[in-house]
Amino acid sequence: MKPLHRALASAALTAAFTSLPALASDPCCGEAEFQGVDVASDDVVIQLVELKRLGPEEVQATWTLHNKSKQDQRLTKGGSGWSDGYHLAYDASLQDMGARVKFAVAKDTGGTPLAGKHPTVPYKGIWLKAGKTMTTWAKFLVPASTTTVNVTLPGAAMPWNNVKITP
Repeated sequence: MKPLHRALASAALTAAFTSLPALASDPCCGEAEFQGVDVASDDVVIQLVELKRLGPEEVQATWTLHNKSKQDQRLTKGGSGWSDGYHLAYDASLQDMGARVKFAVAKDTGGTPLAGKHPTVPYKGIWLKAGKTMTTWAKFLVPASTTTVNVTLPGAAMPWNNVKITP
């Protein structure tokens, strides 16, 4: 590997292991086991922190992943595509069970998810250092009439049901 490529790979790997600070607010919902996204993770929990309405038809979900183990954990399988950095949010959804409607992550006009993007190393995925917490988010287009939803997040062992959208 050329020195420049080695330096870039090393910098990308270092960035992949950094984590964002935990949110200051109290989480809305309990922790669930995080099973990884197309790869197994051990001793990682996922927690829905907030489901907040930002506008008449815009809702943002925020969640954390906490690595409780003493080893760095691989959260996603990874590949070499543009979407790899979005794998913690890409297949997230909100479901209005009363209206029987499912809302996918919103995308911009170019098809890019309106969601947190995390550094990845090609074919190595997104990683979380031992004992660290990572915060991520995604936006959804949800009508103002929808006030309670079920939340499904990639890698979570089970959904959070009947979560109120805070104003």
